[in-house]
Amino acid sequence: MMAIRRRLFAALYDRVSKGSEEAGLREERRQLLAAGEGATLEIGAGTGLNLPHYPEAVTRLVLAEPDEHMRRRLVQRAEEVSPAPEIVDASVERLPFPDATFDTVVVTLVLCSVPHQEAALREIARVLKPSGRLLFLEHVRSDDPKLAKWQDRITPLYNLVGCNPNRDTLSAIEGSALAVETVKHGEVPKAPKFGRPLIAGIARR
Repeated sequence: MMAIRRRLFAALYDRVSKGSEEAGLREERRQLLAAGEGATLEIGAGTGLNLPHYPEAVTRLVLAEPDEHMRRRLVQRAEEVSPAPEIVDASVERLPFPDATFDTVVVTLVLCSVPHQEAALREIARVLKPSGRLLFLEHVRSDDPKLAKWQDRITPLYNLVGCNPNRDTLSAIEGSALAVETVKHGEVPKAPKFGRPLIAGIARR
């Protein structure tokens, strides 16, 4: 059953997210990724929605995606990009790279789904070079207590597609080996109310 859900989620992801992307989320990606540079690792690259937005300052692009169904679609989209990115089958908790490999690490709508945020952020810090940067775009727990309670109630349903809409991801980043330099609060456009609270920003190793 889990395998069927993953296959279906990958097949529908672009279609389901199209409204939010066209209403402003695509522009949020573009603005965030403009800060990318040097050797860059994107974690949980999904179907490759970030690919058109990487600047020329990115000299090496590695895309990590552990889900085989997402990765199949990612490979297809990556064929349209030059120079071609490297695609690896890897989860954020066990990245197959030496310490201090990357100048930039990117996560967009990923830290809501990883099994263990602390472990994920440790690995991100490990593979970043000294003073390397994490670029993050994540939907998070609401600051409104009433909405946050509804996020808690709806989380078991969201878990069916591997998502936790009630995570305080900003606090997790702040509590890691990364220092948050900038953060912007907003909303995912055209998303269900429970999944709208959004943060975008940069943290440095």
